Amino acid sequence: MNIGRLILGGIVAGIIYFLGDGVVHGVLLKQHWAAILAAINIDAEKALKTPQILGIYDLLKGLVAVWIYAAIRPRFGAGAGTAVIAGIITWVVAIPVPLIGLLPMKFFDAGFVGLWSAYAIVPMIVGSVVGAWLYREGATATTPRR
Repeated sequence: MNIGRLILGGIVAGIIYFLGDGVVHGVLLKQHWAAILAAINIDAEKALKTPQILGIYDLLKGLVAVWIYAAIRPRFGAGAGTAVIAGIITWVVAIPVPLIGLLPMKFFDAGFVGLWSAYAIVPMIVGSVVGAWLYREGATATTPRR
């Protein structure tokens, strides 16, 4: 694995995830978040403005997505199709699985989890494809033929 390119691709994917999460949570789910947070007396405007925590989370998602791409690339081949697979794997592990695990606490309902998951898959795939596009395998040493 080319660690330098993995980090570069992961950072770019993380930036795309951060921007995508801004649209998902700050635009598409904004009214849902306002209702959920009002029910527990939290000001939605303040709660949704924690970019440092969300930035770290999105950076980690980006690094994981590109790492998965690099790990499965030898079996599935380089390219967008493999990057989509890596993005979907990362999405499953980072979004719907943890949210489903939180449903019994009744903080939010299954409809909200479905919307969040559906909206989040788009930036997850886009970020993974862009991050994978930046990833290149390291040069391998070749042995001379005799």
